[in-house]
Amino acid sequence: MASHQISTQSLALVIALALLLTASRSVTAFSAAGTIHVRDTARMEAVVRQYFEGVNQKDPATIRACFGDSARIWDVCALKASSHRQVPATDLVDRCMDFLTAHPDCVVKFHYGPECGHSSDWVVAHWYETGTWSGDSCGIPAANRPMAVEGQTRFLVDTESYKIKELVVTRTFTEWEEAFLKKQKQEQEA
Repeated sequence: MASHQISTQSLALVIALALLLTASRSVTAFSAAGTIHVRDTARMEAVVRQYFEGVNQKDPATIRACFGDSARIWDVCALKASSHRQVPATDLVDRCMDFLTAHPDCVVKFHYGPECGHSSDWVVAHWYETGTWSGDSCGIPAANRPMAVEGQTRFLVDTESYKIKELVVTRTFTEWEEAFLKKQKQEQEA
């Protein structure tokens, strides 16, 4: 009888914890082995929002803080052959800042999200950027034309470090990005 009471009390405690965590936008899952996996979905979404806020603020430190040492990027609409690769976080930040130098008035807004999936650690955002290609960047002179692109990105956020560890990007490209990739290709062929 005593072991049944302990089991019932333990089960009640686990259910109460699950309800409490779910109410705070955390999700609790149980593995077949009985292991409890808790992920704070609000915190996961906040990391992705912080990334986009860093872009809007043109703040490389804020962007960098969203990643560990590196992240795996899958560019579904890649303009060059290599569509997935492990990239040092500093390179991700540098490329973002190159883009922002070319488009200094760039603003990111959302059609949807960022929102965490109910049964995965992926955070999804459907975003759009507007601005003007008014800055010289990476040796490519400004064209002084409006820029508008959009895409959907899935961010895999590590539930221990709360850092972005993988991105899957589906998007359109700016004229500057096309010119940048063309320049890179020419330099590689030279």
